[in-house]
Amino acid sequence: RKFITFEYWREYLTELDYDELVYGHNRLSEIAENYPSASLGLIRFLYIIILKRMEIRDRSRSVNSVDIIFNFDCIGFTGTPFLDNYPTSDYIRHQREDDIPPSIDRSFYAYTSEELSQDEFENRFSQFQGQNSDVKVEYVSSDFMQESLKIGEMETLKEIFTREQENPKAESRKTTKAPFNAIVDLCGIFKLSTIEDVRSLVLEHFGPGCFHYIYHIDQSDGSDRMLCIKSKNDVTFDEEFYRDLCKRYGADLRHKIFFFVDNRNYIGKDVPYQLIYQRHFKLPLFVKSVVIAHDVEDFSKIWQAMGRSRTMNDTTFSIYKSNIPADMIKGNNGLGDIKTLPLTRLLYTKNCDCKMAGNLSSIYQTLIALYNLSQDSFYYSDDIVNSFIEKMEMTIQTKVKMLEDKIARVVLGTPVPARILEHIFLDKFRGSPNKAVATVELSHDMVNALARQIVKQKFEQRHPSGDVYDEFIRFLSGEQDSLMEISYTKQQQKQKQKQKAKSQDNDTMDVFDKKNQLTFAFKTDNYLDMSKNPNKDEARLTLSLPISVPIFEMQYYAEGCRKSIQVYPTIQFLYSHHIMGNYISEEVHRVGKGAADPQKFCADFVSTVFSRAASKDGMNGVDPD
Repeated sequence: RKFITFEYWREYLTELDYDELVYGHNRLSEIAENYPSASLGLIRFLYIIILKRMEIRDRSRSVNSVDIIFNFDCIGFTGTPFLDNYPTSDYIRHQREDDIPPSIDRSFYAYTSEELSQDEFENRFSQFQGQNSDVKVEYVSSDFMQESLKIGEMETLKEIFTREQENPKAESRKTTKAPFNAIVDLCGIFKLSTIEDVRSLVLEHFGPGCFHYIYHIDQSDGSDRMLCIKSKNDVTFDEEFYRDLCKRYGADLRHKIFFFVDNRNYIGKDVPYQLIYQRHFKLPLFVKSVVIAHDVEDFSKIWQAMGRSRTMNDTTFSIYKSNIPADMIKGNNGLGDIKTLPLTRLLYTKNCDCKMAGNLSSIYQTLIALYNLSQDSFYYSDDIVNSFIEKMEMTIQTKVKMLEDKIARVVLGTPVPARILEHIFLDKFRGSPNKAVATVELSHDMVNALARQIVKQKFEQRHPSGDVYDEFIRFLSGEQDSLMEISYTKQQQKQKQKQKAKSQDNDTMDVFDKKNQLTFAFKTDNYLDMSKNPNKDEARLTLSLPISVPIFEMQYYAEGCRKSIQVYPTIQFLYSHHIMGNYISEEVHRVGKGAADPQKFCADFVSTVFSRAASKDGMNGVDPD
């Protein structure tokens, strides 16, 4: 619904209320039933807009051929696909075999392989900057965080406060005005801290006369909030409240608000009223923005975090980054034009290299999409539905061979898809930092062999060949450093992104100390056959066994008698973020050793539980049967 533009509504759907159509709660089917004359306009909308964005799935993998083919050519610098710019219609309809016209202007990309002069790099980076052409930045080493985070998150934030105030270039260090008023947490350094923790530190470090409010983003609904440092009142940051603040503080408002921006979960969300403030007072609302990039290598994400300031030309930036090469930074050496700094060039070119390379999943989907195109099919039904089962049945090699033969025969045997695939390979390879890949001249046989090896690698059936094809696969696999375990499902990619972001909601647990680890091992020639019979599946049986050491105990009195409630975990429950490592004690280790005999293990559990219950409350409330 949000893709229905005002112009489209005015041309085809004027009998409907625009706001109710786009933002209302009625289903489109209900609208079509209530307003029959609008049906054709809604159907047209579905065909033009929805089909360009949907992915039809059938069995294992189905790919919208129109969407995927030109994905490589329609990814902007920040990874956003511009779907409406696809040149597919004209190119495919007329069976063209010439070079595919570029969908978007990528002239601002700078690849490592090009070895550009500094002037040429700055020219391209200026094109990327657009209107934000005068951005002043200093890169600050964040290596100190490796130690400070062991102490605590607020200790790390305090260290940042101290470093910014001690910066020789900082203004007003001995006044009630702080030299900066914004922190953008790009990588989740402060993921476990609450806004109340931040408030306490701001009050302690800067005193009550500096900042009066802390801006933050509500983690539950993403709304803009203002926390009063003095009263602890947390209110919505809306237009009425903004106007009230302007009346009270005037142009000095920017020195009274500390902006604490969580950039992990709300990428692209703007901090409101910045442009209004600048137009009114001729000053940026962000005095100086401190971006905590630390372990983030993706320059596009750093630029997005900087973009939380809508006035980038007037706001100065400190970017905290780890592992900065020694020759690129020497302490807080002051601000500089971002495009002239050597670290900017390193991060930017690396980002361009990665964006061009993509990943193995995307190039495999491209092969499937080209197969769809050659078959005049909108979706693809994969014969390899579950690669794990196929591997266990030992049929994966045969099916992968059939799949690679089919893709090579159909795709490379059809002129238009074959030309598209060759163009995709060449376009990607030209941006490779590896000269052996960047300068290659692809023959038809090489395209054939590479397509086959992509299919093998996708299903982890390829072995290193020791030639240039290893370099091709390594490059097409994007960020992976080796040829092993390159392919990812969409779910695995999302999980990896969550782990990188160190999300507060991440459900992974810390690795326990060796003494608090409980280890089980099983040997089997064919686990698939074992798993088909639950009574023979040793691993499954073991995980379901209860540990006779209570994880929770509560005593209470009822009707004059003392009673108790005891909660016992299963072995599987021990692999949980709800478990503390010290629960797995010597007693738990002793009990766990008996898991090899499940029947005796359960009998011992029952005996132990009743003995413990009897000693606790004299069997009150315990039924021995």
